[in-house]
Amino acid sequence: MGEKITFVVAALGAIIAGLLVVTLKNAFQAAVALIGTLVSVALLFLLLAAPFVAVIQVIVYASAIVVLFLFVIAYLGERTPPPAADRFEVGQPFVWLAICAIAAEGVVAFLNAGIHLGRRLATLGNGPDLGSPKAIGTSFLNRYLVPFEATSLILLAAAVGAVMLAKRGVQAEGGR
Repeated sequence: MGEKITFVVAALGAIIAGLLVVTLKNAFQAAVALIGTLVSVALLFLLLAAPFVAVIQVIVYASAIVVLFLFVIAYLGERTPPPAADRFEVGQPFVWLAICAIAAEGVVAFLNAGIHLGRRLATLGNGPDLGSPKAIGTSFLNRYLVPFEATSLILLAAAVGAVMLAKRGVQAEGGR
């Protein structure tokens, strides 16, 4: 019973904090809400008997990456975009319809799955050591090497693109 309560609290925390990340107008507050999302996801990893992944989630993402985000937000300061017409205003009802459809699909899938968290945790505890650093390293270097390297290249391209876009914005404002 305790696992179910913890799951519901962590899942609701992740959903609510995730919604705050994308809806808050203040970038600093959104980054702080991102910390709440990442900590909730780490708690879900703990429920799945993956303590190493949970600790890495907190240390790498909730600490290092979000601190980097906060540093960039503080460095760039508050910038107000120039007023422009909303190009996506026409499609907004369709977006909300798609969000509701996806949420309904998720609820139906969750109810039809018949997942019992206690039974799942019991089978994980008796099976192979899924959350150990050795098991994770072995799967990264053997089975998932190509997707792991592809992800690192995509993240590198995203970082370079973000720097180029930020530089273009600063130069457009007459900055350095």
